[in-house]
Amino acid sequence: MYIEKPGRGFSEAQITRLREETKSFPNQTALGLFSAHSTLIEVPVFRTGMVRDAFVDGNLLPVRNDLQVLMHEMTHWFDFFGTIWGREYAGKICRAQIASGRKREQDFPKIVELFDLDNKILAPNYYRISEAPSAPHNTGRPWSLDYSCGCEIDPDGSINYGKPMFFLRFGENPSRKIFARQPISVGALLEVRAMAAEITAAVSAINSSPDKDAALTEVAVLEREMTALAYDHTMIEYNVAAHLVSVRSKVSEFLSSFTIASQLANIALNMTKSDFEKLRIPPEFTPFGKRNKAFKKNLDRGFAFACLVYNGGPCVNLQTHADRCVASSNLGSIEKVLGGATEALKTPFVLSGGGKFFEHFVRESKNGQSISEDMSLLPYQIPTLDFALEKSSILPPILDSECEFVEFSEGRIDEYDPDFMHEAAHSLKVYTLNLLVGCRGFVA
Repeated sequence: MYIEKPGRGFSEAQITRLREETKSFPNQTALGLFSAHSTLIEVPVFRTGMVRDAFVDGNLLPVRNDLQVLMHEMTHWFDFFGTIWGREYAGKICRAQIASGRKREQDFPKIVELFDLDNKILAPNYYRISEAPSAPHNTGRPWSLDYSCGCEIDPDGSINYGKPMFFLRFGENPSRKIFARQPISVGALLEVRAMAAEITAAVSAINSSPDKDAALTEVAVLEREMTALAYDHTMIEYNVAAHLVSVRSKVSEFLSSFTIASQLANIALNMTKSDFEKLRIPPEFTPFGKRNKAFKKNLDRGFAFACLVYNGGPCVNLQTHADRCVASSNLGSIEKVLGGATEALKTPFVLSGGGKFFEHFVRESKNGQSISEDMSLLPYQIPTLDFALEKSSILPPILDSECEFVEFSEGRIDEYDPDFMHEAAHSLKVYTLNLLVGCRGFVA
């Protein structure tokens, strides 16, 4: 594995700004982050020298956490450039960046549109509620789960029935007293995929250990870590998709729940407009009435994920359950959905405008078809360490534990020009906040 430091890094001020700019994306900044506006990745736990030595030794167990967080953030990068959702989002970012450069009043809506889209990735705090349950819960005493349908509130304070939201409500066992409410957002889908990639990276690291007793111990540790995460009420936005699969599909083992949820999330992120038009609404959602049509019209990917899960019913076979969910949802097959996405990603990423920022997105988006096509061939479509190694020529540089950039392919740091991308993203943020003072009354 090529791992090299080109002698470039970020200052403390740049790191602080980078972390501030990624709050709308599903990031845990203590461990790692991906900035969609600049496509930069930080992995503060990545100890470059130790990882390099571990690959040379052939024993990755000592750097299991380094690799888990690396794959977590790389999965966000893969899903940004290699899915239908990501292609659409990248277009919004570029349009806003071009608009901020032109500084024309008629282009202001494109900037505000991106701001609102950013906020919807995880859903604003107003829609999310989470309090500590009165007693600890676990797989032996699972949380109860119910669903509901609400609507977004427009900037003028009115309820917008054309923008429904699908919620899950978590209750204590056995009282069912509600302690949390969480929308299934795009961010929740991205996070369950990143968590599944973490698990596969952890398993790869554990399996590489020549000490089989140590490996067995580490497997038990991993299972405890995942269970603790699954029942951490402060992390519900990260595990909500796995919980829905666990309860609705009757999958008691959480590692399997993350696996199925990740595969279904990938399908939801790659559905085209025609897929949404064909999507079968589960009978359980009939009471939502006209909101079901609005969900489909809005290409609501969290709702699509819920439809896949509910249409699939209980899991009979882990390996074929996602196929059943897709077929029961009137979408044909996984191959058909993902093949359609790959075909769509063949279309060049084109926007009027130009400049270095835009050229960056054009260059990186050219990898979309390859990422999508190769991802579809992976077991459960979950990125693995081996997959990342095979894609090393296109992997982005990352900031490591010493705030220095690491390349996985020679020359990528020069292609990326992180300083320029960071400054461009920061300039857009400053311009956006200034605009919001005028149109939304935000305090600068």
